[in-house]
Amino acid sequence: MRRSVALAYVLWFFLGYLGIHRMYCGRVVSGVAMLTLTILGGVTFPILIGHLLMFIVGVWWLVDLFLTAGMAQESRR
Repeated sequence: MRRSVALAYVLWFFLGYLGIHRMYCGRVVSGVAMLTLTILGGVTFPILIGHLLMFIVGVWWLVDLFLTAGMAQESRR
């Protein structure tokens, strides 16, 4: 299935913390992991553990800035 790099980046920008861009590119397991970390981070944010989880997701989101184009192009094959 053909994946649009532009759409992958739109999803990364608006829904990146939820891992939707990874699921779109065919990386469902890592997308669900990102979604799970975001949900757990949001729930545990008041007890400070969530801060660490959200930091991890934030770093992962920034790293995906450089990986998303490759993931979308790879899924085209």
